Amino acid sequence: MSRTPSSNPSVTRRTFVKAVGAAGVVLGLGPLAGCRSEAGDEIFRSQRKIVDDAGRELTIPTPNALERIYYTSPLAQIYVFSLDPSKQAGTGMRLDEEQLALLPPEMGDLLYMGSIGDGAQIDREMLMQQDVQLVFSISGVELSGLNISDANALQDATGIPVVLVDGSFDRIAEAYRFVGDIMGCEERAEELAVYLEGIYEEVAAAVADIPDEERVRFYYAEGPLGLSTEPTTSQHAKAFLVAGGIDVAEVGEGLPGLGMSQVSLEQVVEWDPEVIISWDEDNRGGAAGLIRTSSDWAGINAVKSGHVFSMPNLPFAWCDRPPGVNRWIGIQWLANLFYPDRYPVDILARTIEFYSLVYRIELTEEKALEILGDSYPPPAPVHPAS
Repeated sequence: MSRTPSSNPSVTRRTFVKAVGAAGVVLGLGPLAGCRSEAGDEIFRSQRKIVDDAGRELTIPTPNALERIYYTSPLAQIYVFSLDPSKQAGTGMRLDEEQLALLPPEMGDLLYMGSIGDGAQIDREMLMQQDVQLVFSISGVELSGLNISDANALQDATGIPVVLVDGSFDRIAEAYRFVGDIMGCEERAEELAVYLEGIYEEVAAAVADIPDEERVRFYYAEGPLGLSTEPTTSQHAKAFLVAGGIDVAEVGEGLPGLGMSQVSLEQVVEWDPEVIISWDEDNRGGAAGLIRTSSDWAGINAVKSGHVFSMPNLPFAWCDRPPGVNRWIGIQWLANLFYPDRYPVDILARTIEFYSLVYRIELTEEKALEILGDSYPPPAPVHPAS
C-alpha cells in the first residue's frame, strides 16, 4: 500500500511543508491548499474520486497505487487481465489446463475467491486478507438495481470500493476506456476500444442491408441434448443477432439471468432452422454430434444441409458465457458462417489476431484451426448474395 508523505521517516516536517506548498502553487491551489483538496489527495494520499456508471461517487486508489484488483464475475475479470494481468488479486473463474494454456501465464497462480451470480458468492474475508484495493462489477447489459445493491453490500461489508461499469454490447469500447483510466492503462484501453469498435462497425455494415427473407434462421442448441436455447430478448442471443441472424426460438425469458429456456424437439422440428449452433462437445458437453446423427433431428433443414456447427469455446465461449469481449471474435465468426459471401474475411487470420490483441496469446495456425473446429472453412452460403 502507498504511504502518505508524513509516514516516510526520511521526510521532515520542513521538507513535507515545502513539498505541499510547491504542489499547491503548481496546481493553482495556493500554499498548503493541496493537502485537503482532490488534487492533494491524488498526490499525497494516492486517492482520487470518480463517479461510476451507476452514478455512485467513490474514492479509489490512483493508478500508480492500484496493484490488487478483484471482480464480481468472470466478465469483469476479462476486462482486467486483458488490460494488465499483473493487477489481478485473484480469480473469479475456475480455469482448467486447456483454458490456462490460452491465457497470460499470471492466470495460473491466482487464488480463487468466488464470484457473484449463479448461486455463487465472493469470499469477503479473503478479499480483505489478500489486500484487494478495488473491485470491478461489470454488467453485460444495462446496470440494474440488483447490480447496485450487490455492489453496495459488498462494499459495506469489506470497506473496499466496488466500481459499477455498464458493459452492454454497444458500450464495450467506452467500458474499456473507463476501466483503463482507473487502472492507468489508457493507451492499452484505447487500442482495444478502437479495435472492438472497428469490428462492430464492420460486421454491422456487412449485414445491414440483408432483407429479412434472406437472413439466416438459426437455432442455438444448448445443453447435452440441444433442447435448451435463448430467446431473442436474452443477452446470450445478442451476438447472433448482431451477426445478422434471425432467432427461430419462440420462447419465454428462460431462467432469470441464465437464459437456457427449455424447448421440445417437436418445437425445433416445427421451427425448422437453417443453421444450428451447438455447444461444443469436448469442453461444454454439447449436442452437435447427437444432432448430426440422430434420426429424430434428421428432417430439420440445418441437419439435411450440413449446417450444424459447434461454437468455439476456448478459453471462453465465443458468443455468450461470459457475455463480454469474447463475443467480438464470435460476431466475426457468426457473420462469416451465416454470410460467407457478404462477410468474406479470413476467420482463421482473424482468430489469431483477436487472441494476440485481446488475450495476449500468440496462436499457431494449427491451434487456431483446432479452436475453430468443425466450422472451418465456412460452408456455402445458406442464402447466396444476389
